[in-house]
Amino acid sequence: MRILILSIVLIANLSLHAQQSLSLKECIDYALANNETLAIAAYEGEIATTQVNEQLAGGLPQITGDVGFTKNIEIQTSFIEDFISPAIYGVLLEENLLTGVDIPQAQTFPAIFGTNYTGRAGLNVNQLIFNGSYFVGLKAAKTVKLLSEKKLEQTEVEVIQNVSNAYYLVLISKANLAFLATNFATIDTLLNETALMFENGFAEKIDVSRVKIQHNNLKANLRSSTELLVTAISLLKFQMGMPIREPLALTGDLKDFVMDLELGDSKNAFLDRPEYDVQLTNRELIKLNMKNFQSQYLPSIYADYNLGWTAGTNTLDELSTFNNETWFRYSSIGVSMSIPIFDGLYKRSRIQRTRVQFLQAETGIEQLKNRIEREIEEAQVKLQNASRDVQAQKENAALAQDVYSVTKIKYQEGVGTNQDVIQANTSLKEAQTNYLNAVYDAISSQIQLKKSLGTLNNN
Repeated sequence: MRILILSIVLIANLSLHAQQSLSLKECIDYALANNETLAIAAYEGEIATTQVNEQLAGGLPQITGDVGFTKNIEIQTSFIEDFISPAIYGVLLEENLLTGVDIPQAQTFPAIFGTNYTGRAGLNVNQLIFNGSYFVGLKAAKTVKLLSEKKLEQTEVEVIQNVSNAYYLVLISKANLAFLATNFATIDTLLNETALMFENGFAEKIDVSRVKIQHNNLKANLRSSTELLVTAISLLKFQMGMPIREPLALTGDLKDFVMDLELGDSKNAFLDRPEYDVQLTNRELIKLNMKNFQSQYLPSIYADYNLGWTAGTNTLDELSTFNNETWFRYSSIGVSMSIPIFDGLYKRSRIQRTRVQFLQAETGIEQLKNRIEREIEEAQVKLQNASRDVQAQKENAALAQDVYSVTKIKYQEGVGTNQDVIQANTSLKEAQTNYLNAVYDAISSQIQLKKSLGTLNNN
């Protein structure tokens, strides 16, 4: 049976004492560099940067080129009115050079105008001079970038909290496994001793059965705790963004944890919370959105410049020869103004909507302040209760250890029963488990309080 204990402990040690041995800070640093959720948030920042560049591009000169070539297979026929013949007849009649003749009605005749080949080449430059939405949009794009940065900070805090909780869960699971292994070894020895006493007639069959039941329960608990330890390590790797199959060891120990009962000052603590900055930035975006619709009542002014060449030839060689006799240059410059007159009250409706959204954002900010204050208060109370619970459970574990030690001595001296040892061992195991649970609750409460105060990522 000792082989079973060694095997289980060996599995745990292989999970913990691997190639990489990291402290809590190193686990957090690894997570900040590799966590997938953070990577997604960082990509949002890059997307926001491109949005700023896109908005900025709208105010820079827009230059386009145009090149075209046409082969006229059949030139379209045009119909031209014969206004010359009636005019000539009219002059002759007025000068009495022609008499007895009526002026003929104007006739039309077909004519073909064009060349076999035509070509064009041009350049257009369009420049924004004034547009209210452009400048508001540029500021909004920068604010969106700022919003992505604030959300990234918020995600970092959440990652730090998750990694910290998972880290200490591994340490708790490791300590619990060590407790169970010690208890199991003790009961395993007691089982062997009781069985030997039964063979020699100094114990009853029921005594062996009692110890065997406790032995089986501890064996199941030991295996279950080993699986929980492996699961806790996998959870920590997941929170860190580490591949699940990659080995990981932790250098920390529960003894290194120091309970910090400093409750902090909740006054204006919301200023240190990234969620508050996110809300403020969202409110600013709504305000800019309102300004954007208001600016659309203003006219937009653009300047443009066109430069080009056209050509028409009957042979392809002539068209491909670029010179002043074949290609004829043209250019123009102008200013245009677009003046909004009536849009069916669309902008007015959008402005009204954004005003309501702004009031909604204001209310949300006040709600967030109250929620943060409530979170801090709850975390402070929970930490105080957890601290008292740790002390009580620590004392209980020490008392249970003393009771077990005395009971075991009495049994060895023949003045106690193995049932007393089993009960004392059960009480010890429960006390140790309760103590570890209390320690983890205290650690989680301390982490939650620091997050509520906005100080979790200070170090």
